[in-house]
Amino acid sequence: MDMAQFNEIYNSEKFKKLISSGYFIDINDYESYVASIKNNKSAMPSESYWKDKRVLVTGAAGMVGSTIIDSLIDMGAKVYGAVKRHAVPYYPHFQHNLDTGKLKIFEVDLRDYSRVVGLVKELEPNVIFHQAAESFVPTGIQQPSHVVENNCVITVNLLEAITKEDKGIDGIQFACSSEQYGFVKSVDEIPVKETNELRPTSTYAATKVFTENIAKAYYYSYQTPAVITRSFNQEGPRRGAQFFTARVAMQVMDCLDGKSNKIIMGNPNSVRDFTHIHDSAKAQIMAVEKCNHGEAYNICSKKGISTGDYVRLAMKIFNLEDKTELLIDKTLLRSYERGEALFDGFIGDNTKFVEKTGWKPTKSVVDIIKDGVEYSRKME
Repeated sequence: MDMAQFNEIYNSEKFKKLISSGYFIDINDYESYVASIKNNKSAMPSESYWKDKRVLVTGAAGMVGSTIIDSLIDMGAKVYGAVKRHAVPYYPHFQHNLDTGKLKIFEVDLRDYSRVVGLVKELEPNVIFHQAAESFVPTGIQQPSHVVENNCVITVNLLEAITKEDKGIDGIQFACSSEQYGFVKSVDEIPVKETNELRPTSTYAATKVFTENIAKAYYYSYQTPAVITRSFNQEGPRRGAQFFTARVAMQVMDCLDGKSNKIIMGNPNSVRDFTHIHDSAKAQIMAVEKCNHGEAYNICSKKGISTGDYVRLAMKIFNLEDKTELLIDKTLLRSYERGEALFDGFIGDNTKFVEKTGWKPTKSVVDIIKDGVEYSRKME
């Protein structure tokens, strides 16, 4: 490890304009932000729309896919999940639904077109939530060809199979990403709108640009009912241990348990727009109900926070500020984070989606932090 003190790397000056704009969470007055989120009144998915619908969720074992499955089952949908072959016949994120018989799982390699066709013919789904992807950005740096093959081929296979084999499908939701916006030239571009130029800075981001564009191509050519959502940072319970918020939660838990007096992170100057997974899952379900096919919609909170402030807020919430050292491991910085600017990330503009659906976030970053720590403890 190449360690540095937090204040050697963190640059609070970069965020003053964002704080004054009202789009940035001020952790010194986070109670006001929390109160504003609690005051939001959000529309909810329609149970009558989903009752008895046949729904296929790819990437069912992940945080997003499994949370969407929970909501769909609660509304009476007939839900099927597609997952990669698992070494152990136990799936912690949806095992409860398997045990009750409310979910049926198909182990399938979506890169195999014939297998995808067989699945579509067997299920004849009314709706597909396409959540399957290699989504951990560092994997794209280490294994770019794997990420391209996985994310792009499976999307084309689904589109081909649905377009040719299931003429009655109502919608296919494509889980695209804020990573597509990539490099934001200045804070004047924030909050980022759907009309913003896409400047992907990672292999993963480029595959999501491809996902969106190929979905639009099928919509324009064949009227395939493509529902395109650009989700910003979705966080909460079930987040994979390799991701930033999960790593923070596990370290906070260790500090609370007296196992450590340090929290170690990478770049503290990244800007993130966090949405709780429970809010985001409902938003993606509502996108299928209400959004125009072939158009992209931002799903986000319209509030940002730096990764450094996220960790400091977690320390503040759990009263760890005076007894915990916050350090930066420079080896965790990605290639584009090592330059002089040391700034990446964005805050999204959700106006288009909110006006179309009536959805609003109801859970705050504080909920994300607390739920993440609670989940980490449960998984010990």
